[in-house]
Amino acid sequence: MKVSAKDEYACSAVLELALNYDSEAPVRVQDIAQRQGIPMKFLFQIMQILKRVDVVRSKRGTEGGYVLTRHPSQITVGEVIRSMSGPFVQLSCLQTGNLGDDCGKPTTCHFRPIWTEVDRAIGSILNNITFEELVRRTRMNQRQLMYHI
Repeated sequence: MKVSAKDEYACSAVLELALNYDSEAPVRVQDIAQRQGIPMKFLFQIMQILKRVDVVRSKRGTEGGYVLTRHPSQITVGEVIRSMSGPFVQLSCLQTGNLGDDCGKPTTCHFRPIWTEVDRAIGSILNNITFEELVRRTRMNQRQLMYHI
C-alpha cells in the first residue's frame, strides 16, 4: 500500500475539521490549506470528493466553509483513504472476485490469500483509528510543546 499525497492531504483536511468540530463554525478552505500546508487547487478537489462520499458538507457565503457530517468518532482514517484511493491492496482479482483477471494465470492463485490477509491487516489498523483519537493525540502533543516560564 502506498499512501499518496492526496490521501495524506485528505486526512489532514479532515483532521483540521475535526479539531474545529466543537465550534460548529465552518472552516474556510483557505484556512485548512494554510494550517495544513496543502495546495489550494488540490484541496478543492479533495474537498469535493469528501463531500461526495458524505464525510464533509459545505456552507456557502461569507461565513461559509466546510464542516464534518458526523462526529469525529464516527470517521476513520481508513474511510478517508478509501474515499480517495479505493481499496488498500489494489489487485484486480480482489476487486472483481475473479481470480484470473489480468494475471494470465489459472484460476487458482497461491498469492490471493496473502493479499487478502494484507488488505485485512491494513484495514484493521486504519479502520480503527478515528479522527477523535487523532484530535486527542494532536492536542496532547501540542500541550507537551508548551513552555512555561
